[in-house]
Amino acid sequence: MKLKKKHTSQNFEIVDSIGKYMDDDIQRIIEGKQLELGDRELPPFDEYRIYKNIQEAVMQEEKRKNRRIRIPLFFKWAVACIIALFAVGAGYNFYQSRCEANLVYREVCAVRGEKLLVLLPDGSRVWLNADTKLTYPEQFAKYNRDVTLEGEAYFEIAKNKKSPFQVFAENVKIQVTGTCFNVKAYPSDKVIKTTLDEGSINIGHIRSRRPMQQILPGQTAVYEKRSNVIKIKTDRYHDDASSWKGNQLTFRNASLKEVLTTLQRHFDIEIAVKNEKIASFTYNFVCKGNDLNYVLEVMQSITPVSFKKISEYTCLLYTSPSPRDS
Repeated sequence: MKLKKKHTSQNFEIVDSIGKYMDDDIQRIIEGKQLELGDRELPPFDEYRIYKNIQEAVMQEEKRKNRRIRIPLFFKWAVACIIALFAVGAGYNFYQSRCEANLVYREVCAVRGEKLLVLLPDGSRVWLNADTKLTYPEQFAKYNRDVTLEGEAYFEIAKNKKSPFQVFAENVKIQVTGTCFNVKAYPSDKVIKTTLDEGSINIGHIRSRRPMQQILPGQTAVYEKRSNVIKIKTDRYHDDASSWKGNQLTFRNASLKEVLTTLQRHFDIEIAVKNEKIASFTYNFVCKGNDLNYVLEVMQSITPVSFKKISEYTCLLYTSPSPRDS
């Protein structure tokens, strides 16, 4: 039986295009070297059409009861090449996964009482507030730029649409291509706040299948850890979120606990509360963060509290005029 299927010049071009790489690839695999797949191009072809050609040839042969099925050599090559294509693709994905798994990570920590500026491998800049840890690879992967944040940081991200930049903070994922934003994600806080200054970002829960929510400049996304809910709001005081970069302390209707937590991080000091009754006080003020004594004087002018310095790194907070016992 003669098969009338034409072996077009395109078919042979495909086989030749694949075949010219096979010997080199086999040798590289034997030598334990990486496969260089990124720049290879094959002529356009229809994998399904080639498969149908093979299927039709087999079925025609099966109709002849007394003769053995003999698949033409070209079709054997076609099957082998299709399998090779899938194998090479899977191998490339596996190789990419291996490369990402073998990334070397760097951990930068800003301890209490200090701030740091970090330059990332892609040219992005990250300011770390006090008591903050940033983890990132020494070299980003080809198609993503992932970092992990614990604490507070301000990001200025270099634009790269082909390689999204992602910040992971506990259960929150923030995805950008190039923009400026602030993330406050201290483990002890009940919420994670993300405030956008420029561009746009998408935010969502790491394990959620729901579409990520978009944030626009001037908006703040508040993730409530207890309920796993993200709420987006427009805040006229959104500039306050990153005021710490300029060594400014800003409090808007902040509880005493919030204020003391910030001061302890900023000045690397412990502040003990003598009387729990003052825990209900709230504060609204803005001041420079250079002098702890000045900040304490501002607080004393707002509420009836006094401070006593016990040691270089410890203060006692109590209700005025003075504690009965020290």
